[in-house]
Amino acid sequence: MDTLLAGWTRSGDFLQDRWTALLDIVGEDPWRLWVGGSTVVIFVVYWLYAGIFTLMDITNRPRFLRKYKIQPGQNEPVDLAKLWNAVKVVLLNLTVVNFLACWAVYELVYRTENSGDIRVLPTFRRALRDLAVFVVLEEIMFYYAHRLLHHRSVYKHVHKKHHEWTAPIAAITLYAHPVEHVVANLLPVATSIAILGTHVALAYVIFALAIVNSMSDHTGYSFPWSAGSVRFHDYHHAKFNYNYGVLGLLDKLHGTYRSPAEQRSPASRIRSKPSKRKSK
Repeated sequence: MDTLLAGWTRSGDFLQDRWTALLDIVGEDPWRLWVGGSTVVIFVVYWLYAGIFTLMDITNRPRFLRKYKIQPGQNEPVDLAKLWNAVKVVLLNLTVVNFLACWAVYELVYRTENSGDIRVLPTFRRALRDLAVFVVLEEIMFYYAHRLLHHRSVYKHVHKKHHEWTAPIAAITLYAHPVEHVVANLLPVATSIAILGTHVALAYVIFALAIVNSMSDHTGYSFPWSAGSVRFHDYHHAKFNYNYGVLGLLDKLHGTYRSPAEQRSPASRIRSKPSKRKSK
């Protein structure tokens, strides 16, 4: 036990030293860290992860990974013109929309509630607590925001854009109308962090984890190590009116859950076009 505690202490000291060194370089102005830093972190993590899968989608290599495609035959290879049009929208969301949204949330909440003791990292216990509660809060807010975007009065004006990709790929994860990007992608995360009073350094970690998780659900691949949410969300893109959440708990509560076992084979799913009822 003493060895374990000593290891935690050393890890904490190491992370604190690295954070202090970073602040010595970039400064500890809360606006710069929350607005500029958050925008940069989200942008870099997104394209590092998307870049790997985009190369796979363009080249159809490596061949041995093609067997893990959820919807084989779709985007093999991806249409470059369609991809570029989507990338332009994603770049707008990752730069202009993210920057303005981060600035607004900073002025409303983070400047006063989340900027104390910038130089002191939270304890491991506090970090684990924030991460655990974040998962619950974000699931609740994302589910209902997502359901709202599927309402017939909203869908065709906003969310339909994202659903142009019935067989998603990683690069189009944030291919969405700016209103959707704010309401469904940014606000659930930003509001959860505000409620928890999360430290900016831990917020960076949460942003990165949220992005990787969302992009994994859009890659179009289900690897042996992939979470169940990958096929879960891919089915949502194929059928529109099911699997709105991330964990599936609220989908089960509201009767919108479809498990992988209930899904038809990828080939038959591709051949049958999505229904035009409700969301369309």
